[in-house]
Amino acid sequence: MAGAKKDSKKKSKNPTSLEEIAANIQSQRTYVTCGPDENRHTAEHQYSGAYASMGIDNTFTMESFRENFKMWITHMDDEKVVFEMSGISPAIANAFRRILIAEVPTMAIEKVYMVNNTSIIQDEVFAHRLGLVPIRADPRLFEYKAEGETYNERNTIVFKMNVRCYREKTDDGSKGPLMNQHVYTNELVWLPKGSELPPDEESKFTAFTQSQAEYLKEKNDESAANAAAAGEEVIPLYGANDPNEIATVNDDILLCKMVAGQEIELEAHCTKGQGKEHAKWSPVGTTWYKMVPKIEFIGKDFLDGEDAEVFMKECNDFDLNHHCYRWFDKDGGKKGEKCVKVVNERGCDFCLERVRTLTGEPGWDEKVRVLKSKSHFIFTVETTGQLPPDILFKEAVKVLGMKCQSVLSTL
Repeated sequence: MAGAKKDSKKKSKNPTSLEEIAANIQSQRTYVTCGPDENRHTAEHQYSGAYASMGIDNTFTMESFRENFKMWITHMDDEKVVFEMSGISPAIANAFRRILIAEVPTMAIEKVYMVNNTSIIQDEVFAHRLGLVPIRADPRLFEYKAEGETYNERNTIVFKMNVRCYREKTDDGSKGPLMNQHVYTNELVWLPKGSELPPDEESKFTAFTQSQAEYLKEKNDESAANAAAAGEEVIPLYGANDPNEIATVNDDILLCKMVAGQEIELEAHCTKGQGKEHAKWSPVGTTWYKMVPKIEFIGKDFLDGEDAEVFMKECNDFDLNHHCYRWFDKDGGKKGEKCVKVVNERGCDFCLERVRTLTGEPGWDEKVRVLKSKSHFIFTVETTGQLPPDILFKEAVKVLGMKCQSVLSTL
């Protein structure tokens, strides 16, 4: 009899069924499991036969990609766009992020010819500050300047600055207000005909006779005509601003402070470049993505009893302003019993982090599970102003397309 009891105990602990194993592998294939100390199942297996033993076909096909890929915008303004992408690999999402930061070109100040600087800021420090000022100019209309190539309206933008701090005179002889004490980016004046420095600086536009304003108008009209011929809507790139007028994105960025008698005179030359060469050419202030989270109460759709009380207290104590979970009546509200359900999995990263911490406490890893989708991403792009955020992402797609074509051409 004793032996029979032992056998019955062994039989009660049956190994996991094939269906459960398949479901577990499918979960590992689809989601990252977030733990308090580390994330599990982060690897992505692109090999077509990686899950063949479980009858899962992991083959990539363009047909399935076209069917599963979706993209939609959730927020967009002049400085930021937030959109979601599903049905793509984390490697592709990260490729877009890296391209936006490092490989979408912009125009930035590369050389500063300092004529006079009596301010307290050293020449090289002031030149570095100027290099980080975002320039409102469409980089797609300009060419890269090769080493030793002559400056011209197609590869260089020229600004000048000539500002002096002085005290304004008054009629009664008293001290007047201090003028130009603060130097802002509005002191940078665009020179559409090129440099005004002496010829020996080799910085005049000599390759072509037209001014840069005429060149930009010609290129913008050509782009608008091509877009209209393709049936695309022609949207003003810079809103009400003249697209043929080059300026700084913001005219109120403080560059330095001066006292009476100090003066700055210089010429700044902008060229086309990429963020991988220097951060000043990066078109985004920042860009990031996050995997869409999924929070599960293991074995059921809700949490009840004392567990629910502890869970809600932890969540509310961690962040009082964002609530991803709500109280609901259990079983139609019988006897006032309450349960907790997930109502907004994306609502708050702080709540998500708290749940991850809670799962590290004894017993909670069997009650709550935090997952993140490997194929669904929330993407945010914040531009510095050279190009609108939606245009930036389109340019990133073009760069990735050119990379793919380059690889295919070498096969």
